[in-house]
Amino acid sequence: MSEKEKVLKKADGLYSEAVHETPPNRTKLDHLVDLLCDHPQLLYEKFFDKGHEAASIVVDVWHGTGDMNADDNLSILTPPAAWGWTVMEETVCHAPPRELMETKYPELAQKFLKLAEHTLEHVESTPGLIVRRSVQALTRFWPEIINACISLKTTNPVWKQLYEKMLELAQVLMQMSERSDDPALQMHLVKFLETEATVFTPVPELGASPRSTLNLDMLPTAHPYIDKNALAKRGERARQQLVRLLPSSDHMRLCNTSFITAIINSIVYLMNLRPQFCQDLLERLTNWYAVINSSEQTMTHLQLVIISKALRIALLHLYTRRYMGAYSEVLESTLDTLGGPEWIRWQEQQARERERRQRQRAREREQAPRLPEAEGAHHSARWVPAPEDGQEDLAYQPAPGADTDVGMQSSDSTGAKRAAGTIDVDDDDEEKQMRLLEESAKRVKLEEDKEKEASMQSLEEEKRLQRHQRAQAVDREMEDEMQKALLSEKQFDLPIMDSMPLETRQEHVIEAIRRVAAGSEQLRKFIEHKRILHDVPSSLNLIQHQKVLANGLSTNSKVLEDSMVMLVRLVSNCYIVFYEAKSADEADPDMGPSTQWGELHACIDQILQSIIDSPRTHYELAMILLYELWMSVVITDPELKRAPDKPENKYTVLALYLQWCESIFDAIVKSSMELAAASESVPTSTQTTGADSANGAAVVPQQQQQQQQPDELILNFIKDAPYLLPAHLLKIEECLKSPKTALLGFTTLERAIELRPSIFNAGLDILLTYSAHPERATRVGCIRAVKKHYPNSLSAQRIVTVANTSFDIGMKGASTRATELEKKVKDIFERVDEPAPENEEKSAEAIEKKKAEALTLRKQEEQSIESGLVIHMELLLALSTKNVELLSTVFEAYKKAMPTVQIAVRRIITPLIKSMVNTPTKIIPVLTNFPTGSETLALRIIYLLCVDGARVPAKELVQAVLSMCDKRKLDGNFIVFIFGGMDREEALRRLPIVVSLLNNSEGSRVMLRESFARLTTSYLNRPSVLSPTQLLMGLHDPSVAALGNKAMEAISVYESMTKPDGTHMFSTAVFDTALKLLSEQEHMTSLMLHTADVYYRQRNGPVGTVIKLLQKLIERKVWHQDESLMKAFVHSFRVMQPGTLALVKSIPQDVLKRMVEMDKDLAVSIREYVGKMDEQARKPYKWLFK
Repeated sequence: MSEKEKVLKKADGLYSEAVHETPPNRTKLDHLVDLLCDHPQLLYEKFFDKGHEAASIVVDVWHGTGDMNADDNLSILTPPAAWGWTVMEETVCHAPPRELMETKYPELAQKFLKLAEHTLEHVESTPGLIVRRSVQALTRFWPEIINACISLKTTNPVWKQLYEKMLELAQVLMQMSERSDDPALQMHLVKFLETEATVFTPVPELGASPRSTLNLDMLPTAHPYIDKNALAKRGERARQQLVRLLPSSDHMRLCNTSFITAIINSIVYLMNLRPQFCQDLLERLTNWYAVINSSEQTMTHLQLVIISKALRIALLHLYTRRYMGAYSEVLESTLDTLGGPEWIRWQEQQARERERRQRQRAREREQAPRLPEAEGAHHSARWVPAPEDGQEDLAYQPAPGADTDVGMQSSDSTGAKRAAGTIDVDDDDEEKQMRLLEESAKRVKLEEDKEKEASMQSLEEEKRLQRHQRAQAVDREMEDEMQKALLSEKQFDLPIMDSMPLETRQEHVIEAIRRVAAGSEQLRKFIEHKRILHDVPSSLNLIQHQKVLANGLSTNSKVLEDSMVMLVRLVSNCYIVFYEAKSADEADPDMGPSTQWGELHACIDQILQSIIDSPRTHYELAMILLYELWMSVVITDPELKRAPDKPENKYTVLALYLQWCESIFDAIVKSSMELAAASESVPTSTQTTGADSANGAAVVPQQQQQQQQPDELILNFIKDAPYLLPAHLLKIEECLKSPKTALLGFTTLERAIELRPSIFNAGLDILLTYSAHPERATRVGCIRAVKKHYPNSLSAQRIVTVANTSFDIGMKGASTRATELEKKVKDIFERVDEPAPENEEKSAEAIEKKKAEALTLRKQEEQSIESGLVIHMELLLALSTKNVELLSTVFEAYKKAMPTVQIAVRRIITPLIKSMVNTPTKIIPVLTNFPTGSETLALRIIYLLCVDGARVPAKELVQAVLSMCDKRKLDGNFIVFIFGGMDREEALRRLPIVVSLLNNSEGSRVMLRESFARLTTSYLNRPSVLSPTQLLMGLHDPSVAALGNKAMEAISVYESMTKPDGTHMFSTAVFDTALKLLSEQEHMTSLMLHTADVYYRQRNGPVGTVIKLLQKLIERKVWHQDESLMKAFVHSFRVMQPGTLALVKSIPQDVLKRMVEMDKDLAVSIREYVGKMDEQARKPYKWLFK
């Protein structure tokens, strides 16, 4: 046995073993594919036909053109069919031997394309796995057929036919990509678009792609049948379609992580192969990501994390390509915006690599040999030839900074050789000499620039020194004044209060206050001195000349802060002394405005003003002073018996503390708001310096970094302050009122109420108030912060109460607006036109104008109603994601609302319900108990949960809805959208309920079409509930036929259903097969003859099929069955004339007489037919001629 025969026997054995297992063994089929790829001659000889046959069987069975007995075994036939497509793909996508290219290969390719066309014509009724395999095979075959057409020098018309057929199928695939909602299928269509966008575009000069691969430049300009310009347009369209496929809130059915990741990789792959489109594609990709990342209801957090990481990694790999240098700045800007640990690690790695290279160059320079100093002097004294006239001998000048320039090594060595007299300038060294001249010229220019820069720096240093000398003079003057002040005041000793008489105690308190006020005058001068020092650079500050004054303070940079702390501490001590005196005397001394306490407060006002002027700079000082004042509050009232938020009067230490706390907090809020507003107005583009750009590093502006994370100064104050009144938080409301500072406001409140429980209720009240703010960014941010504390919080009930109250306000407002709208519309139609219309034509024109005006008004008002309602409804919907029972409030309000408001509610609730598609069990309890009057809302929810055509409705949802329908006697509208999740028996049992919805209206027909579509649509890894043939037979079930005219209307709806391209959804072969099977059933109905009539009239079906059906009815003696069936038989007998007249001979005379009595027109045609018989044959029909 030869080697070829052994391989063939092994392949046959693998195929036989695989297909005879139940289910078929996919692993063995995969091994068979590998074996065939290693021995491709078997593909062309035998196994292509086997693969074609296996794939054709499934398509024929599923489309109703094959043996219907095999329909139950479709799951068994699908794996061999998928294997068949793989075998055909490997056959047509690899060039065969030369002798087969002109003979066998075109025939195989034609069979492949014909089967692919047949499959794509019935995408909805074909298993998804088979459709995806066909798209994958066509994607690989497309460039192969083009390559073959341009490489083969032949005029054989078969190649033109192959090209044109593939071009038609490519157009079909493009249309599928525009309308398909199946993420699994779209992933394969994306690869097809990627192939077209790559092949039908030219290769740039950057050399991004090998020019040996197929591209637009390789296509001939003048080809007999390949239009290069048309293919270029296809490439452009494919590139645009790739970007359009990125999902958004308008088409969320494709919000699938795997699909989005695949399309991102395809777009980046296209930028990799065709960098000329990089800027356009990158801009559109980042704009899409910004939109999708800003919408909280489009995708889940986990989806956004996965997509963001995939996008960052793909762009980083693209950025590291050596030929992307022209687009590196665009990529750097994008990567800086996206951020992520991958980009940061790569930048750090590049920085370490640059440092390593610098250290290596430094070591090389240190190890380079140097000439001795004496020898160098000897060489410099030797005679050298003078340069030519008009030239400078720049090549031999010493280069500035030679020890830092690698290129100087060649210059040094050249200079040494010339000094030694061993260099002769000849033609061979001319190029090298010119390069050295250029390098030397650059070095000279660099040296000049350095000298200019050094001179500028020296002038600046001189100016700084002058300012420093002036500051020192002022400092000495200040020191002298402080020493005089200390010598002029006698030492103040504070004796023990208990041993003092009352009058002495009062004198000591007054003296203490006077001395503090006097000392504050020196502090005022010190503050002015600090302002003078403000312009002095830190390098020349007084830290370098620190001195110790007579009072123990130092003249360093902290002396002003030390003085402020000391003065505030003295004021605190005055209050403590006053408290001790008060405790000793057991009396309440006067602290009114007429006393010196007002002067004591005034002496530290300038300290407060200094902090308020720059709260960010003096934040630490402010905290120290607040703690000093609060310690006085605690010492003077240890048990805090006095209400902290209600001081006795404005001169108490508590009042002083609250005044300071409020003023500082107000200044901090204003400072943070100014910074946030400034950051909002600064563009976030990435700037790169020349050196950093060359090294591949990007510099992110400081303003952009601040914008990425809100300022935390307000939050720090709330955390650090010793005591904070909840009322102080109202100042943060100013942040929430402006869109530019709203982010600062709600992020600060969100974290503050978690870190400081004492202000939780006040902060939560603010967040709840602004959860109904007209600005959506502010509203959503506050809702997110509130949602964190529901339901696991003591304030959960208060949150729900506010949400319900807000919802009630929104519904009342929407109802009021809706009532006003109806009144306005009524006024439009009741308005009397002046002058009155002259005739009926003018009158009709006036009515049409009123209708258009009313329609425009209604659209505007409905949008306004929806916008106002969503403001008050979003908080309740957000809480419903954690407690779906809250939707019961929506149902109760919905049933009482006006139709216009109900429409708005159904639209607003859509994103929430779509977010529950993966977990429908959460909403089932609320859904199944909806109140009477809110049926349309419940129906909308069921539709949204089943709207994804690529997903089988959840089993729990299907069972719950069916149980609800049985229990509450609901109509068929509720089960239309869950048909795809039923089993075959349940679907056939529920079919009459849906057919009964027909009422001669277009709406009922739309619902029936939706039912038929869902019943015959296949899903991922699961065939459809019914095949088209089974559905048509199910419509002839006695339970459906009993509906009479509705059943006949359902048959008409079935026949008229079309695809998006206008072709029939159910092929004529389905009718042919169904009629054959119906004629063999024991029980027959008149509906079958109506279907035959539709088949004959609408589909131009062969009359022979109908005549055979009538013949079987005659054999079964239809005249002994139902009267309605007999009437339908007579009707069909007359309509199908003259083909049915041949059946007269097989009908008994009495039955024929009955038929003539039922249809008088039938007697004429039968009489004419019998008249053409011979005399002997006419005898039984003499009664016809009487």
